[in-house]
Amino acid sequence: MNVQEYIDNGLVESYVLGISTPKEKEEIEVLLKASPELRTELQSVERTLHRLLLEDAVPPPMELRARTLAPYNWADTNPQEPGGKKPNYTFINIAPNQNDYITVHRMWKWIFFAAFLLFKFCLFLAIYFYFKYRQVEDRQEEREKVRKEILQSAPQQAAPR
Repeated sequence: MNVQEYIDNGLVESYVLGISTPKEKEEIEVLLKASPELRTELQSVERTLHRLLLEDAVPPPMELRARTLAPYNWADTNPQEPGGKKPNYTFINIAPNQNDYITVHRMWKWIFFAAFLLFKFCLFLAIYFYFKYRQVEDRQEEREKVRKEILQSAPQQAAPR
C-alpha cells in the first residue's frame, strides 16, 4: 500500500484516535519515519480533532473551581484576627493526656528489677541442684549395680571350696 491509500482508507484517523490494530500501528509508525507527506497528514488530522473538540467543549462554571480547590487551601490563617478565615485543617495532639494513664512511683521499677534478679537466681539454683541430684542418683545406681554384682559373684566363689 502506498501513502495515499493509508490516508484515503482512514488509517491515519484511526491511528490518531488510538483504535487501530497493533499491526496497523506498526505499519504507520514505520511509514511516518519514511514519509514526510504522511507526517503532515497526521499533524493535520490531530489539529482538526483538537479544533473540533474545543469548539464543542462546554466550560465549567467558575464557582466549581473555587469549590474544587477549597479543600486544598492550606494557607495558615489566624482565626483570632477579625475577618480572618477559619483554618481548614484539624490539629491532632500527638502527646497523650497524662490523666488517661496510671502513674507508678519510681521505686517500683527497682523493686521489680530486684524481684526479677531474685527469680533468675532461684531458677539458677533450681537447675543447679536438679543436676546435682541427678548425679547423686546416678552414683547410687552405679553403686547398687556394683554391690549386686559382688553379691552374685560371692556365692559362686564360696561354692567351689
